[in-house]
Amino acid sequence: MVSILFSAILMQQKTHIVEFSFASNVATKVAITGDFNAWSSPIPMKVVGSKWSKSFELPDNARIEYKFVVDDQWILDPSNPHRLANGIGGENSVWTGPKYKSLVHDQTPMTPLLRSEISVAGRTIILFSPAKSTGLPLLIYGDGPNYESIGRIQNIYENLVEEGKIRPAVIVLVPPIDRMKEYGTEWRAYGDYIFNKVLPAAREETGASERATDTYMGGSSMGGLISLRLAEEFPNKLAGGIHCQSGAIQWSALDLNFSEPKSIDSVRKISPHCRIWIDWGDFEEGLTSANVKLAATLKKFHRPFGSLTTPEGHTWTAWRNRMETGLTYLLGK
Repeated sequence: MVSILFSAILMQQKTHIVEFSFASNVATKVAITGDFNAWSSPIPMKVVGSKWSKSFELPDNARIEYKFVVDDQWILDPSNPHRLANGIGGENSVWTGPKYKSLVHDQTPMTPLLRSEISVAGRTIILFSPAKSTGLPLLIYGDGPNYESIGRIQNIYENLVEEGKIRPAVIVLVPPIDRMKEYGTEWRAYGDYIFNKVLPAAREETGASERATDTYMGGSSMGGLISLRLAEEFPNKLAGGIHCQSGAIQWSALDLNFSEPKSIDSVRKISPHCRIWIDWGDFEEGLTSANVKLAATLKKFHRPFGSLTTPEGHTWTAWRNRMETGLTYLLGK
């Protein structure tokens, strides 16, 4: 079923019918799932002869990741060579509309950032810093290894610096142990780990600034949510900015001991110096509508924020494609 929000998106954008097909003489049932239904229950495909097919009305500037489910086995589209890592150990097939444009510039920069590792309470923290890092801002990201290997934030950031669009900074990438607990019910212990262990170690290693207004935090999905949460609870330690990518704001209404970041009281708790960037995709169902409400609340109470929506789903490719716009907003000259 197409959601009400998705129907509204289709009304606002130029769309066309796209057919997805799978050829098999032996399959007994074939379905498809992906960004167009927020990876919910696979949608049955119809068969005529040996061809299974399903059509969707999609915006012509969209990028859709998907998979087939053939006799209960999830597989890539064998007729589509375009596939990408999905961030959870596998790959997805990818369809792009004729007007889709990638925003990412993640090629190796002229002077790559220096990569180093430090051990903090049993975790390996990855640091990316310029040769001279004394007094520079700190950017901390949850799901750190993915931000390096899939997001390639180190290249995107340094390319923006070399283009003169943003100021230099030290990037701190933190790997989760149990992300659902750390970014959810155990947020206070995670905050203690970040502020009392990770940041002191990173500052000692690089000489980066100790000012709260030079401290930024970001993440995707639950990582974006915990960034907002810590900005609410620790405004005297985290006041530079928040980089919230597809923040799972809808989870804040569930039993995770979160006050809702989209609520008036929560927004007011964040430091007035803290810039907020939020981005999300059109095909993220409840997350999409939750971020729309958050943007409306930030605008109503005149909080400094920027936002970007793209016709994509809940994927690392989407977060990488929107990354430079958020970084430019938060640390642009």
